Amino acid sequence: MERFLKQPIEREPSLPEYMGPGVDIKFDELLNSLGRIGQRHAKPVLESIMRWRRSQNDGVGPEYSRGHFVQSPHTNRGVRLPDASAILNERKSLAAIYIMCRALIAVVQSLSKDALSDQTGFNLEETMFEQFRRPDLKLLAQSANHRCNAELFAKLLGLLANVRSVSLLLGEGSISHSRFLGLLALPIDS
Repeated sequence: MERFLKQPIEREPSLPEYMGPGVDIKFDELLNSLGRIGQRHAKPVLESIMRWRRSQNDGVGPEYSRGHFVQSPHTNRGVRLPDASAILNERKSLAAIYIMCRALIAVVQSLSKDALSDQTGFNLEETMFEQFRRPDLKLLAQSANHRCNAELFAKLLGLLANVRSVSLLLGEGSISHSRFLGLLALPIDS
């Protein structure tokens, strides 16, 4: 993540280019290990990944933003320090989401059918579906990294549908995403 955050702020570095599969073999191996551990201990592994993501909510410090100006004073002339901090905080958030999704995917794709308890599966589904209930269409249109994260959320939801016998519930306004997710939404008869 640090390498990703150090990239010049006037352009959006590509998440897959810095953290995607094959970029860091040790990280890929770590994700594979999480998947293997998750086969026997799914709930604690998934909870640990989600807890790590929540721990990343602190923004980057002002000294980090100033570091961008020290490293390349000429290329950042038009960017004010508060703007640089906001850009770097957004970049950190996107990177943390990307890493979380890759880790969750590694675990969920290694699980057998019905390996998740109903509560753990439901909590994970709810967290992932939240990304589709209120999408920021402007950000999705403008940012390749936002689109990349949305694709990872969709992949994760598809994998959850494969390991959960309980049907995924599409919330209000999410029906349009069912095509994107590759899920078939059927009405429930009362």
